[in-house]
Amino acid sequence: MPKFVCAQVRLCPSSFVPNNRWTDPTNNEVPRFKRCFVSCAACIHVAFGCGIKFNAIDATYSRHSVYRQGYLHMLSTRDGNNKILPLAWAICETESGPTYEFFADQCHAAGLHRYMTRNSVLFSDRQKGLEKFHERFNSHRGRCVLHIIRNARDHIRGSGQIFQNKTVWALQEADTEEKYLEQLEILRGESEKAADYFDDLPHEEVYLYAFLQKGVRTHGHKTSNIAESVNWFLNEARHEAPYRCNDKICTWIGKEFAARTETMQKWVEQGHMLTPYAHNLFATQVCAHMIALCPHDCFVPT
Repeated sequence: MPKFVCAQVRLCPSSFVPNNRWTDPTNNEVPRFKRCFVSCAACIHVAFGCGIKFNAIDATYSRHSVYRQGYLHMLSTRDGNNKILPLAWAICETESGPTYEFFADQCHAAGLHRYMTRNSVLFSDRQKGLEKFHERFNSHRGRCVLHIIRNARDHIRGSGQIFQNKTVWALQEADTEEKYLEQLEILRGESEKAADYFDDLPHEEVYLYAFLQKGVRTHGHKTSNIAESVNWFLNEARHEAPYRCNDKICTWIGKEFAARTETMQKWVEQGHMLTPYAHNLFATQVCAHMIALCPHDCFVPT
């Protein structure tokens, strides 16, 4: 195993922190895998260089036939082209307060507290001990609306009231407080109890208008997809034993870096100075403010 890890780190420079001290019921230490932490230096370097500081923390269970009770904890962000960028991950024996505390300590030691500052946001589903992770960093907090919808349905169960998911999404996506209040009344028309539940949530952690008031940019993402977005590329890795799971993730990162580098080289050769994502932002947001409609029904720059 040590040779395997050394080869892996040599191919993908990273911090690797094993924790193989397992205590059995008689309080004796057993040389058995317990936890490990990996932070990818290349990904962290890219994040500091051009990351958009829109981050997610989540954990997903292992599908390995033996290590099936283990959980893969993942911290990810978005690069300058709005693509997923894994920053660090930990494979632990469960998902709980102590495992998130371990993960937070290692992420902090890897220097990620300098990336997750007050001008960033960290989304999560806020389940099973995530508070321990949030406490270590200064990022604004974001909640997963998909999980909130599920909780709201549990809350109104038995009341005879129902609401539509699209009404809640419209409520979350309202970009001003006035629009939020208008959507809240629409939701109240469907379910009084659900409207009270959603309005009682901390607005600064859920609703777009509150994020914008704090100067936090969500880059068009809903709070439901950012915390869960890493699971799709982890699906294959989840079937592997812990060390081979690390290898799968590092391999995915290497392939993605190669593909993204090729894409950006072609983009630069075409004379572009910004990434495709930043280019589109400039075209849709900046240029739109430079155009006005004149009295003769033609567009002129202002």
